Amino acid sequence: MKKLINSALVMTTILIAAASCKKDAVVNGGLSQAEVNMTTYDYLKSHPRQMFDTTLMIIDKAGMKDLINGPGTFFVPNDYAIANYLAIKQAEARSTDERNNFTLDSLLNYTPQMLRDSMGMYFFQERITRDVLNSAGKDYQTSTPGISLNVVLEERNEYQQDGVISTKPKYIYLVKVRGQKDIFNNSDYTHTDPSGDEDLEDEMTICQTTGILTTNGVVHVLANYHSWIFKQQD
Repeated sequence: MKKLINSALVMTTILIAAASCKKDAVVNGGLSQAEVNMTTYDYLKSHPRQMFDTTLMIIDKAGMKDLINGPGTFFVPNDYAIANYLAIKQAEARSTDERNNFTLDSLLNYTPQMLRDSMGMYFFQERITRDVLNSAGKDYQTSTPGISLNVVLEERNEYQQDGVISTKPKYIYLVKVRGQKDIFNNSDYTHTDPSGDEDLEDEMTICQTTGILTTNGVVHVLANYHSWIFKQQD
């Protein structure tokens, strides 16, 4: 199994409150208030660590503020996800000439439509919350025509402690299916493509924060290791 859980998971959801009765609570080192009295755009803009500044620059350039402030669900790629994308594009550019660069300015020089198609794959018109998800997963149409992504809620064998924590935590993953949908083995928590070809294993990104309820929709924040548009090194 590859690309599923790496070191970035350490800073994701330590769901010690998995047995809690709260649904859709923010899980980022503990429970927080799920509801925020502001729009999705304003919530991202108000983040105290400014983790979405670059993301918002792209949203602004793409003219997508009204979209993400509409009803639906936004799986947010944060600034780290954009930086990961830029690093891959930089490496590709320098593979042909070490003097080449690919920077944020290069990205923002894309046409608004190109940026809208790329960022739009993270926005869904449907309300996607924990209570409607399961390990079988479901395909959801993104706001980008022709692109659907799969969303799953999967249990993991983590953070149990005898006599204290008995319930296994469940995490939300955003999945780009490659080939056919992977087969999930819930005994060892691995995924395999039905063909057996490792190169066709799905690309899965865990949500490090989930269930933020803004005045217009639902926000889930993708893990820092995610690369924008699921970009991989060629």
